[in-house]
Amino acid sequence: MNQCINCQAETAGKFCANCGQRTSVKRITFREGWNDFWARIYGFDGMFPNTLRDLTIRPGKASRLFIDGNRVKYYGPVGYFFLMITLLYLVASLLDVSITEFMRSSSKAANFTPPKAGSGQEKVGEAILQFMSDNLKLVTFLFIPAQAFTSRYIFFRKSKLNYIEHTILPFYIQGHVYWLSVFSLILHKLTGTFLSVSISTVLSLVYFGYAYSDLFDYQSKIKSFFKGIGVYIVGYLLLMIIFSIGLIILLIVDPTVFETLRPSNNR
Repeated sequence: MNQCINCQAETAGKFCANCGQRTSVKRITFREGWNDFWARIYGFDGMFPNTLRDLTIRPGKASRLFIDGNRVKYYGPVGYFFLMITLLYLVASLLDVSITEFMRSSSKAANFTPPKAGSGQEKVGEAILQFMSDNLKLVTFLFIPAQAFTSRYIFFRKSKLNYIEHTILPFYIQGHVYWLSVFSLILHKLTGTFLSVSISTVLSLVYFGYAYSDLFDYQSKIKSFFKGIGVYIVGYLLLMIIFSIGLIILLIVDPTVFETLRPSNNR
């Protein structure tokens, strides 16, 4: 028996059963540092590759394993969700691309009609865009409870999962969908173009449907597939309703916002 370097517990095997510290530690060298770096990236026993592969091929199965208690094979859903947002910011920083400019340019590329230059609507739109780019984690995070609510109480009431368990798949899906944004960011840097918003939306919808059909097997896969798409759409609409209520409250508290947005002031 050996003694753990970290917690001094008696250990046997490669790792301490109490804290997870390696029982055999080598001297710090360039090679050892490099190996430790990749161990942190990939996780013990290939945690990151397992997560990446299975969320692409069998997202529902991966979520089910995590719900059923497997906490070793995959990154946790919340951790993976924030990891992917961090990766997006990291790629943007390495490519010297502003997330705000990226979102603005992608909106223009989607042929959204821009408000009149210098108008109140443009100022409010710019403020919203800046807020979203500065608080991307928060904005995206808010979709999770809305989708989990939609899944638990509307589309998959008979699943026997509680509300928190219904957040697992949305966390994984929303995190994994960020690969599309990373790809679009790289594409924009290299070619000046974007991944089409319509293509991105369709891929997200299909992925949502597939993920839910892969998770729930108490009904037909086709039925679960379209319910999964329903989770995406209704969850989004639910969040928009909440935002609209918030805007109405803001208009009541601060009437000057209405003057800024009034059509007669934006011609």
